[in-house]
Amino acid sequence: MSDQGGAKDVKEDVKQASFDEIYEELFPVVYRYVCLRIPSSEIEDVTAEIMAKIWKSISSFEGRSSLKCWALRIAANYIADYYRGKKEIKIIPLSEELQNIQCSRDYGEDFATIMSVNKTLAQLTEPQVAVIQLRLIEGFSSLETASILGMTQQAVDSMLYRAKKNFRAIYQAEMAGGEC
Repeated sequence: MSDQGGAKDVKEDVKQASFDEIYEELFPVVYRYVCLRIPSSEIEDVTAEIMAKIWKSISSFEGRSSLKCWALRIAANYIADYYRGKKEIKIIPLSEELQNIQCSRDYGEDFATIMSVNKTLAQLTEPQVAVIQLRLIEGFSSLETASILGMTQQAVDSMLYRAKKNFRAIYQAEMAGGEC
């Protein structure tokens, strides 16, 4: 199944797709999106709930955006609701996840770089991190990112510019200061 082609074709393809086809196409994208926003102990449960919500809502897919954009909009709304229900938001340190990894190769330098990037990202605003993830990591267009985040395309482009500028300044300052 592909979300390429005319909107009418995509809409019909999606509505006729099996659960397995939808799951195989969307699960990796949704899982990566959830991983950066939810505590590790709840990632699988939240992802499963989002996938169930996507499947239940598939009949309402209108094809105005790509299937992935539509699914990530559902995920973004679900995560917003998830945090509205929480009184305390816990930031997940990346080091917690990486300490559990056992490898034969020495990844010290890679680990240091990952920690530096994680520390820098933690100093950006949540919308800036979301725009960086969707545009630079996931490869969505400005228009798709705007659709997912409920912003205008110009706001996404402006936020990405500011996010990259802020990231660069923070990262370079930390590297020059020897903090990372």
